[in-house]
Amino acid sequence: MATVRGKCITQLLLLGAIDSIQKKYWSKLKALQKIAIMDVLLSMLEFAASYNSYSNLRIRMHQSPVERQPPNLLRQESAGTSIYLEVLQKTTYKLPDKKGQPLESSASEDADVTAVQNDSSFTGHSSEGEKLEGIAERKLVSFCEQVLREASELQCSVGETTNMDIHRVLELRSPIIVKVLKGMCYMNNEIFRRHLREFYPLLTKLVCCDQMDVRGALGDLFRVQLKALLP
Repeated sequence: MATVRGKCITQLLLLGAIDSIQKKYWSKLKALQKIAIMDVLLSMLEFAASYNSYSNLRIRMHQSPVERQPPNLLRQESAGTSIYLEVLQKTTYKLPDKKGQPLESSASEDADVTAVQNDSSFTGHSSEGEKLEGIAERKLVSFCEQVLREASELQCSVGETTNMDIHRVLELRSPIIVKVLKGMCYMNNEIFRRHLREFYPLLTKLVCCDQMDVRGALGDLFRVQLKALLP
């Protein structure tokens, strides 16, 4: 636990430094530097999310008094989620509609970075911006989809069991889910439209969520993004 605590403190400090950099100097960074920041943020998020997973939280719940929250890294995951979404949103906000066709999500992000490094045309500002936006779109969609899928799977489990652990985990993780849903309200509407097929089934499973803040954020998302798609 001491090792995890030390790593968490270090990563919280690093998150603060990255947040300051992306707020003050983002427009001055090169594309590869921006990608590196995205990758660092994602690695910290994955570490926190793994520690905060349902199985791990459930184990620690049984090791802690009922009246206390189990040890978790929700503060780190929450801060990382906010910064990561902000970075991805500002990178993709003006992404043009490419005839309504989604980017191939099956392409490896490592391959994307390698292509960026090796492609001589990447030295051109326009080409550089387009490739960076494409990488950011894939990262944004993948991250939102992952959080929504985990939340929807937990929500489906609520109706299948009376296990209170699931309710407690959903309650603990609801701030992260809300951050992602609210972040999706500001997602480039062309990106949202292109990936609606992936998002919609996951979103509808959260309609009956017991957490009112999740349902409220979901309502905001439907009003902002889905209403715009109606004829």
